[in-house]
Amino acid sequence: MNNAWAWRVLSRKVRLLTAGVVAALLAVSATAATAAAAAASPASVSAAASSSCPWVASQAPIAQRVAQLMSQMSLDDKITMVEGHGTSNPYVFYTPAIPALCIPAVGLEDGPSGVADGLTGVTQLPAGVALAATWDPSLAQQYGQVIGAEEYGKGASANLGPTVNIDRDPRWGRSFEALSEDPGLNAALDVPEIAGVQSQDVESQVKHLAVYNQETYRNTPSDNVIIDPRTEQEIYLPSFYAAVKSGDASVMCSYAMINGDFACNNSNLETTILRDEWGFPGFVMSDYGALHSTQGAVQGTDQEQPFNTFYGMPLQTAVQNGTIPVSVLNTMVQRVFTEMFRFGLFDHPRTGNTGATVTTPAHVAVTTDVAEAGTTLLKNDGGVLPLSSSGSIAVVGPAADASPIYAGGGSAYVIPSGTVSPLAGIKAAAGSGTNVSYSQGLPVDTALPPIPASNLSPAYAGTPFGGSYTGTLTAPETGTYVLAITNSCGCYTSTYLSLDGTQIIDDPSTPPVHTYSVAVSLTKDQTYTLSISGASSQLLWGTPSALAPGISAAADAAKSASVAVVVVSDDTESEATDRLSLNLPSAQDELISAVAAANPHTVVVVDAGAPVAMPWLPAVAGVLDAWYPGQTNGTSLASVLFGQTDPGGHLPVTFPVSLSQVPASTMAQFPGDGTTVQYSEGIDVGYRWYDAKDLTPMFPFGYGLSYTQFAFSKLSVQGPSVVDGTNDVRVSATVTNTGKRTGSEVAQLYLSDPSASGEPPRQLAGFQRVNLAPGKSTRVSFTVTPQAMSWWDDTANGWTQTAGTYGVYVGDSSALAGLPLQGSFTMGTTAGSRQVTVSAPSTMQPGQAAAVRVTLTAGGSATLNAVRLALQLPEGWTAKPTGPTNFGSVSPGQAPAVTFMVTPPSYAPNADAVVHATATTGDWLREAGVTVTVSG
Repeated sequence: MNNAWAWRVLSRKVRLLTAGVVAALLAVSATAATAAAAAASPASVSAAASSSCPWVASQAPIAQRVAQLMSQMSLDDKITMVEGHGTSNPYVFYTPAIPALCIPAVGLEDGPSGVADGLTGVTQLPAGVALAATWDPSLAQQYGQVIGAEEYGKGASANLGPTVNIDRDPRWGRSFEALSEDPGLNAALDVPEIAGVQSQDVESQVKHLAVYNQETYRNTPSDNVIIDPRTEQEIYLPSFYAAVKSGDASVMCSYAMINGDFACNNSNLETTILRDEWGFPGFVMSDYGALHSTQGAVQGTDQEQPFNTFYGMPLQTAVQNGTIPVSVLNTMVQRVFTEMFRFGLFDHPRTGNTGATVTTPAHVAVTTDVAEAGTTLLKNDGGVLPLSSSGSIAVVGPAADASPIYAGGGSAYVIPSGTVSPLAGIKAAAGSGTNVSYSQGLPVDTALPPIPASNLSPAYAGTPFGGSYTGTLTAPETGTYVLAITNSCGCYTSTYLSLDGTQIIDDPSTPPVHTYSVAVSLTKDQTYTLSISGASSQLLWGTPSALAPGISAAADAAKSASVAVVVVSDDTESEATDRLSLNLPSAQDELISAVAAANPHTVVVVDAGAPVAMPWLPAVAGVLDAWYPGQTNGTSLASVLFGQTDPGGHLPVTFPVSLSQVPASTMAQFPGDGTTVQYSEGIDVGYRWYDAKDLTPMFPFGYGLSYTQFAFSKLSVQGPSVVDGTNDVRVSATVTNTGKRTGSEVAQLYLSDPSASGEPPRQLAGFQRVNLAPGKSTRVSFTVTPQAMSWWDDTANGWTQTAGTYGVYVGDSSALAGLPLQGSFTMGTTAGSRQVTVSAPSTMQPGQAAAVRVTLTAGGSATLNAVRLALQLPEGWTAKPTGPTNFGSVSPGQAPAVTFMVTPPSYAPNADAVVHATATTGDWLREAGVTVTVSG
């Protein structure tokens, strides 16, 4: 697609990058999409293959090559291409080769933060949330390039990522794997990341479509999300829209049930929205076991993975008896083959293998760059950071060295090729005049002793899968205990530990951590009921007296040091579980409090993938959130601690004071009551909620400190004095480094709509990361497009606008206190709820023209100028308008229309296709589509 068009389609409320950046990224994506075709030549394949399989190394259009191949396929062949093939293959998802048709094998591999699923010789990148904290599209592209290059080297054809689901609630176990709570920030980063992956001739599979925001009840009817279309369109779908419009090859449907239909059996989501409204040409694949019936073929899922429960013999039988038309199966296969040809899999079958070592020093350097840029400085009282090159540093905590955490758990976990612990990094970076000591402070969870029979009756014995245990615990002393369980099944199935009927641990036994812990307060001689539900092999504890010596030693070490650096982590964030609270595991909060009491110059480093509670915040001097920083944890941390790198991160999620503040604070909202999950907060997700309810969080979205200071000035809002809803508004401001060090800042633009729109008080509408030397200034510019001024109207089933005053806010966080520049512009008239409609016959014949009518409905209060109606058709299709497609002036009461004579190519297979239409004027866009069946 040309870059101007690309920017228009990416501009819907969430298209935040500058036009220049998007142009560069789309150029990369376009290069990836065409490189394989350009490189194809008969010399790259054998002469025998060329003669027996003429679609290989052909110069014909991809659609024609697909049709030629499909004409030679049997029903069995077609089923092979859409069914799963089990879990004993080299890749997590796999389609075997069909040599007789020169169809290569296809391997699909996780994941979002590097090559996962137990493969080695790869680079463990920082988590997605750490990437989002950089607010840097260029780093997102490099991140994607590393993933793509390593997937290619491993012989994989597709990467299962990125994860672009919204962080609706900080308890979601996969928050670390996703990006942020804002659809605009997500879109601005997923587009370049996908471009980076696909620049390496590897397909990207954006996931998980859609409204997948918790692990509790996943893939069951109990996770039935009740959500209105407006919330879905404005919050939970834009990240996917941006991905597919940028050229993403495929989509993974999610585990969620949405308004009564599972995502992988949801025709509204997969056909009406994804295919018809958005015009997505790629294929949809199920998440692991997320397909629930053979009807998924009709509803829009093209591949089942990793099994063939529904798309094996059941689908074959349904096609044979006519229950499911053969055109449906052909459509599924056609979509898969189109992407395979697009990425050169036929002409250049993958030669890498899962045993190859694909990590490189350059890839590891990207890991460090992303981790440094994402490290977020949350507190820095008295300039405690950066650390001095002289004096003494007491490094404290199991997470510093005894049990460091580099990544979250589940299918996204990547085995690092090498690691640098925080302690090792600090020691390596410390000057010769700096003394670095280490105190573990707490036992690692796996070193805790079993609860003795003298305190637990009956004595604990391991529980099998599906088993249970209940016992009475008698506390030998008063104080804070650590309780822990080990679930070693490796089965992605929760084991629960409850205390007096309240769940306190949810351990799913996902890689890399199988022992989970929690701190609890118990009273001497009181009895408590401990119960376990699920598989377990250990029930462990640490009593107050057993924990005290380590905590005391850490406090003593801190007291004698110039500064204390306490490294803490949350190792319980994982797929297949949601956090039960925001508290740190073990007794890490108590450890921090003891160290801070001993040394007021205490810095806390948090390795976690989501917000954590900070009851000790007033007592410490500094807080750095390093997220899950990947395998060079210590290297990147030390660079920031010692000031070699400015902490460049800004929060991609809001940090609440407590769970009572979060938007989904009731059980009905999260995790649901066992029948439904109510998304009743609507569009007020993340910072939108805090602003709408006038709540002050612990740290707001977009927040992040620097070692220097910045000032914002000279706000300019350029454009007509009164806009009509079809013109861009350009906003610019000056950012100045007023401090004494070079540093980075993220300038953020927020837009407020007229109150009649029902939109939140402010929404992110643009951002730009800048690096400035002391005393230097730069001008940052943003483009507010008509789509950024639009909201979804459920009644009109489309986008609309509201006339009135729009507020413009520029600063460095979502909080009003962080937005010093404020301005406005007025929209006097609007295009209103005008929509595009497409009328086409349900069935068309190859090589024969049929009438398709495109209409822009009447509405609004603005007279639209230079309106253009157009069609976007599959490759090889032609369209001839029977009348004008350009309209110089369209009044509110007019509904311009044009009929096109549309002809499918003569070679078009018996399959479904989308006839997609747009209406544009300037950067204003409306689009729609309709599915037709080509029947020869």
